[in-house]
Amino acid sequence: MSDGDSGRKRILDSAAFILRTKGFGAARLSEIAQGAGMLAPSIYHHFKSKDEVVEEVMLSGIYRNTRHIVAKVEVLGPETAPVDRLRAAIVAHVEFLLSGDDYSSAVARSFGDLPSEMKQRVLAAYATFDSYWRDLLVAASPSGNDAQTTVARKFLIAMLDSCPSWYRAGRLGPTQIANQAADLFLGGFAP
Repeated sequence: MSDGDSGRKRILDSAAFILRTKGFGAARLSEIAQGAGMLAPSIYHHFKSKDEVVEEVMLSGIYRNTRHIVAKVEVLGPETAPVDRLRAAIVAHVEFLLSGDDYSSAVARSFGDLPSEMKQRVLAAYATFDSYWRDLLVAASPSGNDAQTTVARKFLIAMLDSCPSWYRAGRLGPTQIANQAADLFLGGFAP
């Protein structure tokens, strides 16, 4: 990795950590630079603006999480029951969010606060993630109806994405929480 690539990665890693822990509104370029081990003006050697740094973190978080989920589900093979594929996706998503990956947690924490133009660009990248979940839910749905699964998909993703904001290591680990989330969604709270 060249010095330029190394500096860029340090900036992105620092920004992801700050966005995960403090959110978009509290993220300061000077703090991102300090976390990267450089002075704030040095960031402009790698990026045009704070927004460019944030957008790259958001896109990377979405891509990393999507790749992780798809890998965990697709290894099961297409002959696996749709509900088992959906369970695997739920578990993979929660485990990834709680793995300490700052990028995906930064997306979950900061997306709602992004400027509208940036949010639209990030949403375009999010389309692959969202479509994958839609396909899993439609396949697992008894009705197979996309319209009926839309609300379920929105609630499911919001529920799962909230994990990094409240999770604290302790009695339950990420896998246990992931399985409880899957049980809750797939079996209902009080069936």
